[in-house]
Amino acid sequence: MAVKASSTEGPGEQPSRDDAPQPRRTRSGAVIIGPSIAGRYRPGALIGLPLVSVLLSPFAGAGLQQWRRGRLGDGHDGLLEQLLAPAWTQLLVGAALLWALFALWGLIPVLVTHRVALLDEADGTLGLRRGLRVVDRARVAEVDYAVGEAERGSLALIGLQQAGGTSHQWVIPEIGWDSASFDGLRVLQGVAGLRPAPSRAVLVDLARSRRRVARDRELAARLGMPWHPCYEDDAVAFRTEFDRVRRVLGGQEPARPGDPKP
Repeated sequence: MAVKASSTEGPGEQPSRDDAPQPRRTRSGAVIIGPSIAGRYRPGALIGLPLVSVLLSPFAGAGLQQWRRGRLGDGHDGLLEQLLAPAWTQLLVGAALLWALFALWGLIPVLVTHRVALLDEADGTLGLRRGLRVVDRARVAEVDYAVGEAERGSLALIGLQQAGGTSHQWVIPEIGWDSASFDGLRVLQGVAGLRPAPSRAVLVDLARSRRRVARDRELAARLGMPWHPCYEDDAVAFRTEFDRVRRVLGGQEPARPGDPKP
């Protein structure tokens, strides 16, 4: 398989200077192709896990209350026992403890499933990192193709054609996690002599537009409504005509020539 151009970009198109890739880099300056550990871990740790911790805080607060009663029963009445006397303090401390515990547990699967490629532009080398170890290496000159979708949940495929005719493929998960992750792939495409893809924002907008057009075409087909090319670029025009045809079919508005019959 040889793919020397990105299928998401037209012939002769190149990213503009304002659209230059801005990937993440390691401390040594290597380009990270794919999401970093912090990039994947941060949203869950700062948004998802705190919500779960707050919901479960009454259970943790009840545990702290029992612990405090046991301490008081043993004759301990220090500063910590006094701070945990109010119920709101027990809930707050319980939520914080749960968050710390969940955050530690949540880091383990991220580390286990973490897989990125590291591009050293100066040396022209690539490294495949799994977890915290580099498990495979290659040279940029051996890159046969580098493709990937820009939306979350997508994979990047890096094909390598090595000496002796052997070839294999690296799979980078979540290449569309964010713009920096996808920009790493775009940098590799440029360095390897492939046609760089447009920015992630452009490709995501294009994918959304295609889904919207497919959905509108299906709605038009259900009503027997003729499809006009202008609807592909003008969602408002389609929605206006779609609502009018619905009123016609419902007997609320007189039909025009070419309208479907009730």
